Amino acid sequence: MTAGLALAVGLTLAACAARPMPVQPPPGVAFDYQLGGDYPPPSGAELVVRQWSGGEADPEAYSVCYVNAFQTEAEPGHPDSELNWPEGLVLDSLEDPAWPGEHPINIDSNRQRRIAVEFVTHRFTECVARGFDAVELDNLDTFTRYPDAPFDRDDTVAYARLLVEEATDLGLAVGQKNTPELLEIARTEIGFGFAIVEECGEHDECEAFVEIFEGRVYAVEYSDAGLAAACEAIGSEAGVVQRDLQLLTPDAPDYVHATC
Repeated sequence: MTAGLALAVGLTLAACAARPMPVQPPPGVAFDYQLGGDYPPPSGAELVVRQWSGGEADPEAYSVCYVNAFQTEAEPGHPDSELNWPEGLVLDSLEDPAWPGEHPINIDSNRQRRIAVEFVTHRFTECVARGFDAVELDNLDTFTRYPDAPFDRDDTVAYARLLVEEATDLGLAVGQKNTPELLEIARTEIGFGFAIVEECGEHDECEAFVEIFEGRVYAVEYSDAGLAAACEAIGSEAGVVQRDLQLLTPDAPDYVHATC
């Protein structure tokens, strides 16, 4: 081996060694979903999910950083609003029917995906700076909800893989968000390490997620019936919480927080 090659190999190995290894969340623990604002986690909660924008990691809990990686944010002035994504990525002719003002990101080519990944990676870097242990990538299921979108399942998988690679390189574990359609490849082909699932009790999907992620599942329900169903299905194996749909803070009159 030449001296130059030896130096290059040594630098590469040193760079790899310097990268922090992601730590997956503890399985089966109580958690809280705090996208509407930070507040002290309820007693017993060992995992908390908060916004990358404005949120801070909780030093006493495993902290997951929420990033809307597949859609824009509706709030004017938000760093991830339609106006702030790179030009040509936002499909502004399509709108989320449940969340007016949110539009999907066009990931139908490798070039588009690379541009989007660069944009989202800046959010990952901010998550690291704020002390988070992991990220959840919201709206992974856009390919199932926009039949007129130019991208499809394969584009989604390719984009998700790139996002997981970037987050992993930064030392962040990465959670799958909803999307049972991708469960069979979630860990093996995409690289997700855990799942955050909304209304799996409501839709009878909880057990499939727990089977794939071996208890590293954190289920959010928005109704009493959903909470009861999730608790019956996976309450002894995974984290389950009921929250109000707006994910309010405890000082709000409509705040809801309940567990199994």
